[in-house]
Order: sequence, then C-alpha cells, then structure tokens
Amino acid sequence: MPHWLEEAEREEQRKKERPSRESAKVQDKILNIRQNYDANKEIYENFIKYFFDLLERANNLPHEKKLPWVQIDFRMKESKLENHLYYAGTSEPIDKMVKTRSFPFFKRQHYKHVRSCHFNVSKKMDFAEIEIRDDYLAKTRLKSNDDETSDIYNDGFKRVKVMFEYEMNKLDKSLGVALLDWLAFKAGVNSLPFGEEHFKYDKRRYQKSHS
Repeated sequence: MPHWLEEAEREEQRKKERPSRESAKVQDKILNIRQNYDANKEIYENFIKYFFDLLERANNLPHEKKLPWVQIDFRMKESKLENHLYYAGTSEPIDKMVKTRSFPFFKRQHYKHVRSCHFNVSKKMDFAEIEIRDDYLAKTRLKSNDDETSDIYNDGFKRVKVMFEYEMNKLDKSLGVALLDWLAFKAGVNSLPFGEEHFKYDKRRYQKSHS
C-alpha cells in the first residue's frame, strides 16, 4: 500500500502536468482551425463581407423602416482559439403582463428582446460554427432596492441558445438573408436553414416551437 507521502507527491505532480496537457489540447484546436481556415478562407471571408454589407444596407434604412429594432451590431471579436469569431446582434423593446409570486400576482414587465448570432471557423474541416441566441432580459429600475425580477413566477417566453456546425460551402447569400430576416424580427427561428444534422450539442436545447 503506497505511503501517504508518495500519494501526496504524485497528486502534486499530476496537478503540475494538467496545464501542459490542456495547453496541448488548445494548440491542437488552433492548428485544426488554422488548417480549416486556410482551406476555406475565400468562402468564409466572402460570406462575412456579404453579410456585413447586407446589415449595413439594413442599418442605413430610415428609422421608421427599421422598427422595432434600431441598429444591428456587427463586429469581429477576439478569440484565444484564433477562430475568426464574428458577432451580430440586435434588440427590440417588449412589454408583457407576467405572473408574480406576490399580490396581485400579475404585473407589467419591460423586457429587452435580444437576438444574436456568432460565426467562427470550426476545428472540424470544411465546417463553420454558428451560434444562435434568442433571449428576453427583464429591465429593472436603477434605484430599486429589491431584485424585481426575482418576483416573476413565469414570463412565458421561450428562449433559444444553440450551436450549429454548418458546411462551409453552404455559407451563401440565402443564409445571409435568412439571418438578416431573423435578426430584424421579420421571421422566427424556424425560418433558419438549420436541421437536426447540424446540431453540435444536445438538440433538445433547440426549441422548434419558438417563433
């Protein structure tokens, strides 16, 4: 039976080796991403440029033509994996009567309805990753002493957060238009051209009934 001292020393050694193993995994991911990007750079960058130009056209519309949204944000984001990460997002204001835990058990709540998507080059050859988020953020008063949102029993909103692995050769104009329509609240999530075969994670997190 190993002595407790030897066990403690081995445990400390494993702790020291763990960061190097994790670092090696990260480097492998970066290498695979770089190889994928080199092989599909033209497709990926052409799509990003087309999508950016599409959003700029939408943003340049008169204010009354854009409502309920005001601006679609689009920018590149830093990534430790060097995976050419881009973000697009917008929001609209919503008021809704929600159930509460205290009398009168209903109240009008202000929400920020946020839609966003992230694009990046996957470590999987010939694929990009596209994350879709559809969320509702409750607005609270700045000088409130209580957490107003903790009183909400059920707001009834269906939220979506899902990651897709999508073929590089399908990053085309039709995808860009579909994403624009969704970001501009002109269409529901079911309008997006993603199928079950594109789920990166558990497909149950993707709510087909959301619209």
